[in-house]
Amino acid sequence: MNLIKRSLLLSALVLLFLMSWVGSPELSARQVAGQTETSTLQEKTEPEKIVGAPQDIKQKTGILVFVAWIWVSVLVLIYFLRLKIKEADRLYRLRFFSAKKN
Repeated sequence: MNLIKRSLLLSALVLLFLMSWVGSPELSARQVAGQTETSTLQEKTEPEKIVGAPQDIKQKTGILVFVAWIWVSVLVLIYFLRLKIKEADRLYRLRFFSAKKN
């Protein structure tokens, strides 16, 4: 990469940074200071109690089936990856992609 391309890339990155920095106050996701005052005046409600466990045997079985499916998928992908590596090694030993073949 020559000097002109590097300087062009650097200037583009600086321009992108400046545009994102200047444009950030107009984001709709930003919270206005006036809204925080009204939320403190509202009545505070107790949050729902969230339990991180299955409620019944159907949910527990569903979780176990999902985890088993994930592990089976990982093992199948590893199996196919090993087959692909063995094939690549076989082709390498045969010098299939070599420039000078004997």
